Amino acid sequence: MKYVLFLSLLFSLQLHAQEVYTGRILSAKDSTALQGVSIYFDGTSLGTVSNSKGFFKIQNSASNISPLIFRSIGYKTRTVSNISVFKDENYPIVFLEESMDELGTVILETDPWSRKRKLNYFRREFLGNTKASLKCKILNEDAIKLKYSPSKNELIAYAEEPILIKNNHLGYFIEYELIDFTIKFSIGSSGLNLIEYTFYEGSSFYKELKEQPRKRHLKNREEAFEGSLLQFMRSLAKKELAKDGFKIFYERFQVPEYKYFDIQQEHQFTKVVMTKDSISILHKNNQSGLVYKSPFYIDEFGNFTPTRAFNISGVMGQARMSLCLPLNYAL
Repeated sequence: MKYVLFLSLLFSLQLHAQEVYTGRILSAKDSTALQGVSIYFDGTSLGTVSNSKGFFKIQNSASNISPLIFRSIGYKTRTVSNISVFKDENYPIVFLEESMDELGTVILETDPWSRKRKLNYFRREFLGNTKASLKCKILNEDAIKLKYSPSKNELIAYAEEPILIKNNHLGYFIEYELIDFTIKFSIGSSGLNLIEYTFYEGSSFYKELKEQPRKRHLKNREEAFEGSLLQFMRSLAKKELAKDGFKIFYERFQVPEYKYFDIQQEHQFTKVVMTKDSISILHKNNQSGLVYKSPFYIDEFGNFTPTRAFNISGVMGQARMSLCLPLNYAL
């Protein structure tokens, strides 16, 4: 079975109980204030920039798993998972280190693939292989470094700046900081390279392409949300799988939606433990597979952690950046 592990550092926020987070950003080298640093909750459209004295203020909900990302040209991007420290009214300080020119991953063997071939694989696996992907464009492809290793039969990609995506299908401009990207190939019976799995993760920030989204964008967003991993996680946590049209199968037979899910409420989050290693998920004739590895936690609106708790395949696993919504969508 071809498993596509779509991992991204995930995110969400609560509808009520808005919290204000504040801080100050300084250079680690000389403690000078850094102006214009981008600060955002990973994967959302919630962001701000630091002022001339390095101060920032941003709002999000109280029960949020999403980390804060701090990014500025010439400095190493910093991720802070414990966002509660920024509830301190004394403006906690974040130090950013200057970035140094670093060599990419070294592969001590000849790369026989052309850049065009590698870039085609990257586009298809990163943006997706759907009609929606035809309306997406990476604006700075030159920033993407690609290497193929014949001995490992792997294609890796990295970038020293955020990948800029114009998504004309959903109406978003996305800044994606790529942390890891690997395509693992296997050799088929015909001798051709077949994709065994794709793994990628990173942090992202969403902006509207238009101040007022067009009707077709809103319609496309609704369609992308239906049956998505985001909707599934929200429904799973709320115990509304059947209401939202999800059916669960085990060994080809339909079972009660929560037969193999042990759902426990822990503080503000929902803990999920599965009693089977794998299940199938059906939503309006679209099938996905979930291979369980370890317990995970979901916040009220679908954010889950840890990201490596399971593998997802099928329709959900193949919904790449062209169909990916910010997880504060429709809240």
